[in-house]
Amino acid sequence: MSPSTLEVKEVPLTPESDQKGFRVRHKVFWKTTRFWTDADIEDYHRNAPAIATKLYNVPYWDKDGELHKLKATCEDFALLVLCEYAAPKELPVKLTTGVRTYRNMERYNASIHDRYASTRYGFAEMVMRTCGASDMQRVGVNTIAVDTVEELRGGDILAQARDEEDGIAHHIQVFHSRSRDEITIFQGNSGVMGFGFLGLNPADPQNVAYTGKSIQLGVYSKEGEKWNYRNITTARVKENFLRYMELYRWNFMEFNQ
Repeated sequence: MSPSTLEVKEVPLTPESDQKGFRVRHKVFWKTTRFWTDADIEDYHRNAPAIATKLYNVPYWDKDGELHKLKATCEDFALLVLCEYAAPKELPVKLTTGVRTYRNMERYNASIHDRYASTRYGFAEMVMRTCGASDMQRVGVNTIAVDTVEELRGGDILAQARDEEDGIAHHIQVFHSRSRDEITIFQGNSGVMGFGFLGLNPADPQNVAYTGKSIQLGVYSKEGEKWNYRNITTARVKENFLRYMELYRWNFMEFNQ
């Protein structure tokens, strides 16, 4: 059987005496019609830079007819790039946070799902509430490790973790492209934290306290053995900044499970 073909598995049946049966309802953010293959992964890496650039450049209309540029926290932007690719291709996404595992097709629960649209944006908003930068470090679950800068591909993840003693990632960048002496990234970012004790959730994109900021463009330039960083959007410069980054790639094959 081709790995891109959905497998039909046996499921427990109701007793023959039960003539009513049982209807299982699902929340479908987008349909899964096939699984990730090596060809799909290659295609993601080819297309992720253009997706990130589009999210950076193209404004959208809100329900009141106002134009806005996308705002997202750093990990949320990485998630949006993934969903923008996977949903139109009808490929599965499965992500685990400290709260639970999320899928683009789930057993329906009104208390969990009714607040989210049945779209890739609804799925992203649901995951964003509990997804943090450290969830990119769930190797073997959400991601796999990338060993060297030379191996980075479009849409891969740079996780800032090596500047803290606990090694927990607290910022995420999305790899765009690399030349001999330059690496280009896009990133979301966070503003002032909301007040949780007032019932506000700074991680929830549906909440007025959401801290996501406009997407930023950055460049690493190699100077000798150092990769110095310049945020093109803010003009901030950080010397030898790449040394603080751990490198990851989405665990596409785990999404199939």
